[in-house]
Amino acid sequence: MRDGAGHPGARRPAGVAEVVGIDPSPVFLARARDLAGEAPSLSYEQGDGRSLRFADAEFDAVVLHTTLCHIPQPELVLAEAHRVLRPEGTLAVCDGDYATITVALGDHDPLQNCIEAVKAAFLHDPWLVRRLPDLMGSTGFELESSRSHGYLQTSDPEYLLTLVDRGADALLAWGRVGPDLAASLKAEARRRAGAGQFYGFIGFASFIARKPPQEGR
Repeated sequence: MRDGAGHPGARRPAGVAEVVGIDPSPVFLARARDLAGEAPSLSYEQGDGRSLRFADAEFDAVVLHTTLCHIPQPELVLAEAHRVLRPEGTLAVCDGDYATITVALGDHDPLQNCIEAVKAAFLHDPWLVRRLPDLMGSTGFELESSRSHGYLQTSDPEYLLTLVDRGADALLAWGRVGPDLAASLKAEARRRAGAGQFYGFIGFASFIARKPPQEGR
């Protein structure tokens, strides 16, 4: 179970018999299938991670990649992951600490308003990753390790520019700005990028946890 984005360049480790990707979006699933090609024993299904069709203890590993922050009641996804994992199965979670997203070069930077709009429009909970260790523990997992990861774009900020654009579009749709200001915000981001003045950063964290063995084993 993962986000279905089908990240290009992903490879299945040796010894993995079957992989199933789950996502509620048919658009993301179609893109994942295009990227995967004719990979054997790899399939994608439309579904909700909070209510999976699979039987108990059916999987050896569950991967949740930049998924939980977008989902209401993420604890239900963790509970389903716990259910479908065999005893001693692995849960791997990577998600953004989206409260850290910044493109600001100082106080009151207007481009940061675009980022705040993205957080409001597209993230259910930008603070979720900070509570994940507790949520995983309360769902029955034993946390084994955690790591932090920084995502920085300066000279070629393709992804962060898309966030500025989406934020400007959201502000326009909400009536907070007019079309001229929305276009100016996008243009300012590109001016900074062209002048070598752009800075964009997102913090990420990853966690590895295990489902405990059955009692008496």
